[in-house]
Amino acid sequence: RSPDRFQKKKCNTQDCVGDEICIAQQDLVIALDASGSLRAKGYEVVRGLAMNLTTRYKSKYFGIDTIKMGVSLFGNGRLIPLKDGSGTTISSAINLQDLTFDLAAVRTKIKESKFQRGFTNMAQAFSTADKMLSQGGRPSAQSAVMVISDGKFSFKYQTAEKAKELKDKNVMIYMAPITETQDKSLEILKKWASQPWETNYERIPGLAALQFNTMMFVQKLIVKFCPDSISPTLRASKDSMRQYILIHENGLASDECGGWQVLDPTSDKDECARQCRDAGFPGFAFGKGEDVFGECHGEVMIVTQASFDKYKHDPANPAPPCGSTQNCPNTCEWWDNPFFDSYVINPSSMGKQKAAR
Repeated sequence: RSPDRFQKKKCNTQDCVGDEICIAQQDLVIALDASGSLRAKGYEVVRGLAMNLTTRYKSKYFGIDTIKMGVSLFGNGRLIPLKDGSGTTISSAINLQDLTFDLAAVRTKIKESKFQRGFTNMAQAFSTADKMLSQGGRPSAQSAVMVISDGKFSFKYQTAEKAKELKDKNVMIYMAPITETQDKSLEILKKWASQPWETNYERIPGLAALQFNTMMFVQKLIVKFCPDSISPTLRASKDSMRQYILIHENGLASDECGGWQVLDPTSDKDECARQCRDAGFPGFAFGKGEDVFGECHGEVMIVTQASFDKYKHDPANPAPPCGSTQNCPNTCEWWDNPFFDSYVINPSSMGKQKAAR
């Protein structure tokens, strides 16, 4: 890279609110340590962290599939004699839950998981995670493995090789060791984490600290490891000022929902919303991406105060608005389109809607 062109700039410098959730399009495997070095009571604390962590991930938001999650349980390491008597092999990690959008099921599987008492077969956890991502991952989603462990590991060379294999496949590795001490083994975990390790590694300073501050560390892991986290509280505050809300990412309402009109292009969504208010359009689609950025389409539809409030309070999987208050055709649906996001305007902030005139 040219020193004349290369520049550095700080990013994500805003303060966190504390209620951030993860809405990234990501296939995430949690590699959960249940090894003997944790002891049974220690595993209860670690399991509690993982369970609470799943509550801050959303499998659907703004109408699109987001997080798909699975769990690889390790720490069941044992040497198993080969049948031919030629040596031994290491027991595989446990596929506790394949990748799924059912995060409640993931939480239940973690809750029902048992302390394993074996050695820390982290390499096998990586192998199991790799298989889960290969079989259930999505081409359009980021693949990632989050390792929650006590910071110890067995078979350093084999584990390093498995970590390298994952990273060669563009799988992100996040490391969350739980340990009071900062010994040399943590330097190795930093190398196994995706680089730069500063953004993909978070040490939790021991089981006692975690037990009494679980949600604080859940917050730390979410805002550091999630590639797309938002604060619903902060977003609601901004929406209240703008008087319009995003209801569907990467999509448009189909033609059967109502007509649409191309308005003046603008680089500002607020200006697009103003044009739509003036013209009586309570919905609009805004272009993103190099070729269509700034395109502003006013949507001929009816948005009641009740429907707007429903969109505001339930952003997971909203149905598209329609140009009629009744008998909306079954063919009114969302069309996938990665170049446009769809919004609705608070009807109390505008005059009579064009579809109702």
